[in-house]
Amino acid sequence: MVDRLADGCLDTDAQNLLSSLKGRITDTHPGVLKAHRLPWSRDLVNPKNKIHARYLKELGEQFVARANHQVLERLCELDVAGRELAWLYQEIRHHLWQSSEVTQNFCGRQELLARLGQQLRHDDSKQHTPLVLFGPPGIGKTALMCKLAEQMPRLLGHKTVTVLRLLGTSQMSSDARGLLKSVCFQVCLAYGLPLPPAQVLDAHTRVVQFFHTLLHTVSCRNFESLVLLLDAMDDLDSVRHARRVPWLPLNCPPRVHLILSACSGALGVLDTLQRVLLDPEAYWEVKPLSGNQRQEMIQHLLVAARRTLSPVHTDLFWASLPECGNPGQLRLAFEEARKWASFTVPAPLATTAEEATHQLCTRLEQTHGQLLVAHVLGYIVSSRHGLSEAELKDVLSLDDEVLQAVYRDWTPPSKELLRFPGFAGSGGKLFYV
Repeated sequence: MVDRLADGCLDTDAQNLLSSLKGRITDTHPGVLKAHRLPWSRDLVNPKNKIHARYLKELGEQFVARANHQVLERLCELDVAGRELAWLYQEIRHHLWQSSEVTQNFCGRQELLARLGQQLRHDDSKQHTPLVLFGPPGIGKTALMCKLAEQMPRLLGHKTVTVLRLLGTSQMSSDARGLLKSVCFQVCLAYGLPLPPAQVLDAHTRVVQFFHTLLHTVSCRNFESLVLLLDAMDDLDSVRHARRVPWLPLNCPPRVHLILSACSGALGVLDTLQRVLLDPEAYWEVKPLSGNQRQEMIQHLLVAARRTLSPVHTDLFWASLPECGNPGQLRLAFEEARKWASFTVPAPLATTAEEATHQLCTRLEQTHGQLLVAHVLGYIVSSRHGLSEAELKDVLSLDDEVLQAVYRDWTPPSKELLRFPGFAGSGGKLFYV
């Protein structure tokens, strides 16, 4: 098909422009274009014509081959990028999985969540101090932080970027340098910013400087808000025994929020934070659950476990814990109560968290044996950052006392290599104290 003028003559200018365009495309993409020549026909392309049929076949094969090549090229690029950042994706998945587990039976705290949301919206457009949630161990700070992360799109908008770290639950979240590295990489990817170069990651001071600069860069974009939630500051090695937190920004720029949690108590991380963050309005206390919230929590746990308690057992349960509003202690008590049979008259539950922990260890010893439980807990406590399932199996495989107890009544599956058997249903979880 060619362009013609009004008088029917060939439009040479249009033909020249078309030829020039085709030439430039061919020069720019020599390996992409392929010319096909076929004779003109009144019925245009007719599959019944042998020449046309060959043309259609070649065109189809060319399209499929080129499409396959482009898909494979893209997959190779993604595979390389995925291998380089596999550690980051694993870290993010770990904390998201932990968060989903914690929030499954979350209840109460609606008033505190609403107040926190109001404070975040109030601070979003101006410079402000980080927020600190504090309370005794087991009071529910982690669950509150996870629930807050879950509700953040509703509180600050669906484009809000939320970064959650449950400190101490993974090796990278147990020290400040690894924590800042993973947070910086995640924020850069979320906002499409350049990743920190290798020379920055070589020194802790450079990582800290990059982290502070990154927060101001995000703020200047004047677009999505960024919320960093760092739970359990007590489990960060560089903060636990320090008198200051050098990487912690004393003020957050607009549209950037930093929320921390710490345990209250004598000479804890909370005291360190109070020496650094002097604004008293920055501290939010997580208080015990009310009577209705306690009952709601236990009911949620019973429904999730598909169990019920008889009226007699229910009365015994609450008589053992008349004023307990600590979710951690209630959870330990529930784990004991869920094993009560309807025809038994159980002993009263432990009234303190320490007694409940001893009661749990006693039950584990009755189920798995005193020697195995003692050695497993001993290895976990002795480790610096906890042990994975594979690491714990390796350690137990070198313990002659454990192996002798395990294989006392049955033959090992392999005579060449004596190994500790696998953990049934552990799912590859990490073991931490």
